[in-house]
Amino acid sequence: MSDAIAGLLAWFYELVPNYGVAIIMLTLVVMLVLTPLTMKGTRSMMAMQRLQPEMKKLQERYKDDREKLNEEMMAFYKENQINPLSGCLPLFVQLPVFIILFRVLQGLTLKENLAGAHLGWNAGHASVGSTAPALPDLVRTFDPGYLEHTSALYRDLSNATQMRAFGLDLSVSSTDALTEGLMHALPYVLMVVAVGITSWYQQRQITARNDKRGVESDPNMAIMTKVMPLMMPVFAIGMPAGLVVYFLASNMYRVGQQGWITRTMDHAAPATVTVEASAKDGGEVTNKATKAPKERPAGSKRTGGGDTRPGGTKKKKR
Repeated sequence: MSDAIAGLLAWFYELVPNYGVAIIMLTLVVMLVLTPLTMKGTRSMMAMQRLQPEMKKLQERYKDDREKLNEEMMAFYKENQINPLSGCLPLFVQLPVFIILFRVLQGLTLKENLAGAHLGWNAGHASVGSTAPALPDLVRTFDPGYLEHTSALYRDLSNATQMRAFGLDLSVSSTDALTEGLMHALPYVLMVVAVGITSWYQQRQITARNDKRGVESDPNMAIMTKVMPLMMPVFAIGMPAGLVVYFLASNMYRVGQQGWITRTMDHAAPATVTVEASAKDGGEVTNKATKAPKERPAGSKRTGGGDTRPGGTKKKKR
């Protein structure tokens, strides 16, 4: 997968010979491929939230009988056609993809190892019986990993000491840029701040949607919602700017995705499910979907017990 992602990145660089644009295009393609999994997980999460009040009723009813509770919960899931694991499964599938993508982007700006040059320098002088002087300063160019050596991306990076795009060196982190002055580091710092803002806004979209639908937030998840947007800039500030471009592009995509979910999926009418107990105390619990009665259009006639005429008289049945 690392070779495949690196090959796709090199292909985008062939189309648009700009390091930053190639990274953004790769990020968007990966996000698009993973979108169906995200949609599936979101639908499952919404279904679980809609059914949460009824699930709590079951938990309260069978709080002293764990085995019976598990049986009724499984029957409840089956009756309402939901999978409690489908909300988490997409995250586990996406995680390896993002780790590989991260490693590929990080490997673009690895510097050439000069250990062999030092060894050869000392061995050469030792072979003629002279003491080796200090090795002259050598230019350390990039030694990108996972890329085909015949690709234009590899050739350009392997002969360069900077990864220039958008007027920035994408191989430099914000902390490294700060050593050369605040004004020099300002664009790098602004990118890190943008990562933090987009991370916060994405979490805010989810929280606002849940609040609007009256979904109670789990205390642990509420803490994570507040902490994660703060942690993203902390991670990004010490990473090469090329990875910050990836974080920013993926966050922008997710913000748009959450907005689309709010406008479409979240407007679907929630299924109303009731949990009814049997006549016997402690009997089985059945799940029954209830539907609101359809409204009768104005001027329609009532049927079943006779029809009502305009004069208000009721024709008796013969």
